[in-house]
Amino acid sequence: MASYKMSIIWVCSAVLLSGLVLTQDQAHWSTSEISHSCNWTCMLFTLQWPGSFCLIIDNKNICRIPQNIQEWTIHGLWPVKDHNCCPCWPIFHSHLQELEPELSQLWPSLIKTRSNFTFWKEEWFKHGTCAGCVENMGSPFLYFKTVLKLRQLFDVDNALANAGIKPSCNVSYKYDELHGALDPLLGDNFVLQCVKDDKEREAWVQLKIYVSKNVTLGCQMAEELESSRVTNTSYGHPCPTNTTIFYFPINHEHPKQPCT
Repeated sequence: MASYKMSIIWVCSAVLLSGLVLTQDQAHWSTSEISHSCNWTCMLFTLQWPGSFCLIIDNKNICRIPQNIQEWTIHGLWPVKDHNCCPCWPIFHSHLQELEPELSQLWPSLIKTRSNFTFWKEEWFKHGTCAGCVENMGSPFLYFKTVLKLRQLFDVDNALANAGIKPSCNVSYKYDELHGALDPLLGDNFVLQCVKDDKEREAWVQLKIYVSKNVTLGCQMAEELESSRVTNTSYGHPCPTNTTIFYFPINHEHPKQPCT
């Protein structure tokens, strides 16, 4: 164990010394140093619905939905089949100060024990360091700025409202209704994820959108992803096509029981 830790320290030190170029306010990696981490071709831009979020948490008492949160929030932007690429690539609060007001609104932590910055930092180390091999995501600031741009581009809330899809405890929707509402915006480049509540109702909880390495909608791996375990995670399962799906409203006072 001791030799393993020493190896990790040695590797990190070597990477920091050889690959990091400091600018005035951000850290950038040269392409030659991180090319080994850029074998991925597709990303999942993942949004989560606060109205159902607490249903996926084992300890539902740690859930919280800030009063200002009324729309779909960001879970992350994830290069597929690659994660934790460079744990030595640091992120500091100061890197995100300019973006923090928008991040707090669109990418908040919904867990009491995890601050917003802690959530962002976790996403950076696990996924952002892998995306950082692409030029327009080549620093913490650029990665988070890109994610915010994607959220603005994919105005899911407006698309659903225009199709008459509204959160409700009493009205459920067919899969084709939900899918059809997003088709004009996303084409066929997304997966709906659901979770079951304590009454065995299927509740829509996440939306995973296929994005290519150049940060445009769609990905050549879409068919492979749709049939792979990437769509089955601890955060839910693909929404069924043969039963109705609930789109629960956000309940700020009782987030763990949005519809009781």
